[in-house]
Formats: sequence, C-alpha cells, structure tokens
Amino acid sequence: MPKLVIMPPQTDAQKMWAARISDTLPDFDVVLPGNADEAKREIVDADAAFGNVPSDALAAATRLRWLQSPQAAPPPGYYYDELIAHPVTVTNFRGIYNDHISAHIMMMVLGLSRGLPGYMRAKANHAYDKDANDAEFVFLPDSTAVIVGVGGIGGATALQCKGFGMRTIGVDPRVGGPPDGVDELFSPDRLTDVIGRGDFVILTMPHTPENRGMFDAAMFARMKSSAYFINIGRGPTTKLDDLAAAIDNGVIAGAGLDVYETEPLPADHRLWDIQNVILTPHVAAKEDAGGANLDERRSDLLLDNARRFAAGDELLNVVDKSLWF
Repeated sequence: MPKLVIMPPQTDAQKMWAARISDTLPDFDVVLPGNADEAKREIVDADAAFGNVPSDALAAATRLRWLQSPQAAPPPGYYYDELIAHPVTVTNFRGIYNDHISAHIMMMVLGLSRGLPGYMRAKANHAYDKDANDAEFVFLPDSTAVIVGVGGIGGATALQCKGFGMRTIGVDPRVGGPPDGVDELFSPDRLTDVIGRGDFVILTMPHTPENRGMFDAAMFARMKSSAYFINIGRGPTTKLDDLAAAIDNGVIAGAGLDVYETEPLPADHRLWDIQNVILTPHVAAKEDAGGANLDERRSDLLLDNARRFAAGDELLNVVDKSLWF
C-alpha cells in the first residue's frame, strides 16, 4: 500500500483532495500530519508526498519516490541542493492555468496597445481627453509578439495573439518545433537576436538558476523604443529599477506587470508613478466564482498522478529539478 503524506500546513482544499484520493484509491494510505515534527515522523516510510519537504524531513525519508509540488513554479528555495540530488521524482501543476493567465496577458496587450493607462488616468481626473494616451496606438495585425517561454501558458498566449492577427516569435529551451500559434521558434541563446523584432515582449517563463535578472538595462536596450514589456511569469527574472529607467528614458514605451522582483511591490517604487504602465498584484491566475475551478484542476491532476504512481505508470508534469521546472 503506497503511503502519501500531505505536508503541513494543509489548506481546506488540500484536505478535500486527500479525502478524494482515499475514497477513489482505497489502497493508498493518505496521511495529514498536524505539524512539522509529526510530518518528519510520517515521511520516514512514505512513498510519496505533497507540498514543501524541508531538508531535515527529506533526510529522514527512506522510501520517498514522488513529490508533488504545490505550485507550477514554487518560490525560490523549494528546489534546494539536497532535493535536487535526491532520486525523488518531482511533479508540478503546470498546464492548469493556461486560459486564466493568457487572458490576463491579452488584457495587458490590448490595454497598452490602445492607450488604456492614459485614459484611466484621465478618468480619475474626470477629464474627457481624446489624446490622453501616452503613446501611439499599436495596430495589432501589424505587430509582433516575442513570447519568452512557449509551454502551456506561452502557447495559449500565442494562440490568443494570432486571434488578433499578430505575428508570434517563441523563445524556449525545451520545445522542439513551433507549437500551434507560434510562427517562429528560437532557443534562448537567440533571444538577443530576436527581441528587437517584438512590439510586445511577453515573459511567461519560470524563475530558474540561470535567468535571475536576465531582463536588465542591456536587454531593454535591445528592444524597440516603441515596444512594450509584459511579465506574467516570475518577478526575479526582471530588474525593476532597470525597467523603470528604460521606460522613463524612452528606451521602451511601457510595461505590464503581474509579478515583481520584490512582492508586494514596495509602495515607494517609481513604477507606481510612471505613465504607460499596467500593474496588477500577482492575480493572473486568480479565479472567481464564475470561472474555471483551479482547485478542481489541481485535485484532478493530483489524483491522476496518484493513480499513475500506484500503477507504476509515467507521472505527469515531471520537473527537471536542476532547472526548477
């Protein structure tokens, strides 16, 4: 009987997922420890775990073969050296957010292309100003999006862009050929060659050991002066002070951000006051009562992987631990 430990603290949703696995797969022993000490005792003979496994608990885990990450891209520190070296297979929740996040990206593309920040500022001032936009409109059928990361979210975004007639260029280390919606595909070492072709540069990539601060003053200088930078992936990939300076100095036209180098974005950061910028507080994957239930998608994926694990089948969403995704 395989044993699965749901690491503390557990959310109400995670407790429901545990009950669902127990009900659906009665041969699974699902354990919900109440605290870290209890988790460390339980994980000693566990075959699988869900959540964050600290290094002392991992060292005590003598049978652990599968670990389900609680996020698609967990925060820095989740993939520590001992976990990377451990033979345990890690899976994540990538793929369940594609429609939510690609819609949020297109909100920013459309808003920036039609001068929305300026018109929202005029609205706040009760000003009926037809010229309140901070830059010329972008006619999307004549524009190009460079999408950095064309996995699930980036691929869905490319399809959305194509729906507006845009040309799409993908940059990705893993995808072998251009997925649907991507006109051209390049490896990351070609990013500096193609970034200058983008009217929109859209980041959907995770934070990895190699890409921290990749988007800096030098990278922004390679973009068109009329281009917009959108980051919906992970904040540490982008140096926000360099981005703010690039917009202030006319190196690029503006930006849309949902993730930040430091979260929450400090109240005194200059980005708050720069024109032609759309800022949202890391809500691209936030669901509402009328939308698709992300917790249900997480539960479905966890159950599917539990079933696969018990049967000895290949797991879904296996992570390259050395790359963190």
